[in-house]
This record gives sequence, structure tokens and C-alpha cells, in this order.
Amino acid sequence: MLSPTYIPNLDAILHGGLMQGSSMLIAGPTGSGRTLTCLQSLFTAAKAGEKCIYITVLSEPPDKLLHIAQNYSFFDDGPLKCGKLKFLELDREILTKGDYAILKYFHTLAHDNPNRVVIDPATVLLCISPSFEDGRELLPLEKRAFFVNLFRAFAASDTLLMMTGDLTGSEINASILSHLSDVVIELGNHDKNDHDEQRYIRVIKSRGKDFVAGKHDLKISLDGATISSRGPP
Repeated sequence: MLSPTYIPNLDAILHGGLMQGSSMLIAGPTGSGRTLTCLQSLFTAAKAGEKCIYITVLSEPPDKLLHIAQNYSFFDDGPLKCGKLKFLELDREILTKGDYAILKYFHTLAHDNPNRVVIDPATVLLCISPSFEDGRELLPLEKRAFFVNLFRAFAASDTLLMMTGDLTGSEINASILSHLSDVVIELGNHDKNDHDEQRYIRVIKSRGKDFVAGKHDLKISLDGATISSRGPP
């Protein structure tokens, strides 16, 4: 079953949207629109009746994100009041307890069967430590096992998992998040000239589905993110 992204024209680029229960990484530099894209997707999905959760990880607290979201036309406090959309902050104490405690936290959320979850930014989780050891980060195989278990928890509840990553260029290709995610999307900027910087969005990977390749113009306004693309023929 395909779920819409609720980002104008992105579903056309993805040939219909995202598979429910899949994972998507939205990567790009600071200011590229990662958080805005996720906010827009969740607010619109919640207004359509989906149960959505936005989890911030050592980033802007929920009240600040809501304050930012209020500036855009997609904002609606109805889903917040009725509980269709929740903003949570991954507790620093849980983060410092390491991989086991963090997985337990996410498994608990997944058991509530949300339709759509955002982890912003998921790249923070690349730096966590083992729960029962001090003084080191997870080894590469341990990190891979951690993210495999994380993705499987949400896939088992048929949850669409959306993650942001402060990654650019070769970092995207090398990241374990890119390797394991079903869909990888890059946001960036290309300079048309010294006075006209243009944003773009590019689908790098879509496991098991075709997509429209190339860089597509991305416009960010008070209506949110809009993509200029005719999509598939």
C-alpha cells in the first residue's frame, strides 16, 4: 500500500508515494528544508486522519518546532488537540543510557501503531554507546544491528518511518542510514549564478520502486515545500 508524502509533486517523482511500513532518509545541509518537509508531511497526514509522531533528538525542542510550524499554511492545531499529532523529545537520559534503552523507547512507540513517525535528526543516533559499557561508541556492526532493529520495530507496526540527516555529498552515500533506508532523498542548493541560489530535491534511492531521476527544483515558501516536476510520463 502506498502512502502519500503530502509534498506537492514529490509523490509523482516517487511514482505514487511511499510504501507503508518503509523507511525514508531525508538528507542535506543545514537550511536545506529537511525539518520543514517533515513538518509539512506530518501536519497534512494528521489532518487526513493518520496517527503521527514527531521525535526531536538533541535538536529544537517541541515547543520551538510548533512555534516555527505556526508560520506556515499547513499548520493546524486540530490534530494536536485531538492527539492525532504528537511532538516528543527523546530524553537525554535515555540517550546516555545507550542502544538498549533507546531501542526500548522506540519499540514502545511502535507498539502504539502510529501511521507515520519522524526522527529528527536520526544522525545523532550514529554516536550512541552500548548500554552496558562505558567509554566507547558502537562498533560498525553494532550500529548496523541497532538500526536494523529500529527499522524492523516500525516496519512490524506498518509505520512509515521518516528520518532527517545532516549529511551531504559523499557522506550520504557512505552513511549506514542510506544503506539501510528504503528511500533516500537529498535536499541541496545549486548556484545558478552569484545572485540566484536555487534549491533542489533528488531521489537517490527507492528500493523496489522506480522514480524520476535527476535534480528537481524545490521551492520553500509560507505554504511549505513545493517541487517543480511533471513526474513520470
